[in-house]
Amino acid sequence: MTFNTHSNYQLTTQNDYKRMPWKNGLGETLEIYLSEDESGQRYRISQAAVKDDGVFSNFEGLSRTLVLLSGQGMQLSHKSIKGNVAEHCLKSPLDMARFAGGDETLATLNNGSIEDLNIMVRETDTKANVTACFAPFNWEIKIYKDRLLSAFYANQTCTITVNETENVVLEKNSFLNIKQNGTLCLMEGTGVFIEVLSTKVAE
Repeated sequence: MTFNTHSNYQLTTQNDYKRMPWKNGLGETLEIYLSEDESGQRYRISQAAVKDDGVFSNFEGLSRTLVLLSGQGMQLSHKSIKGNVAEHCLKSPLDMARFAGGDETLATLNNGSIEDLNIMVRETDTKANVTACFAPFNWEIKIYKDRLLSAFYANQTCTITVNETENVVLEKNSFLNIKQNGTLCLMEGTGVFIEVLSTKVAE
């Protein structure tokens, strides 16, 4: 199966990602997907390499989900604006941490650099459901007005069956934007399923 920008499945490879400097100037990120509206950034998905210990950029107003992609992992220590303290220990690929973008977050690497996937959504009207996927894994896609995005990020070369009839092979680090209802099955590989939903109550 071939995906293109005019079909119900849009496939983006790592070569197409936009290279951006970190907000704190200490590194760079590969921007995979960005959605903005009249109020600014609503949600963003990006991939980054963390090579040194350090404090994360401040993204107050956004909720973050960070997924470990490769490397020996890291410890995350968070301090909220109210002084609450929390920690996450990411050891294995697809381990994840959820925290407020406005937290003061310190990353301490376990043993060398790591790569991670970041999903950030606006706290006031958006939420993200992020699921680690290990083959075999099945999921149903149902597109409705409150669902802003359904997508799959391949952390390895992956084979996916669509509607039990067609197979597609995704390169490592590629991103599949799913725009129609359907049944998908991850037959080989690992990755991350991401759905972004609107939480704004209709007037």
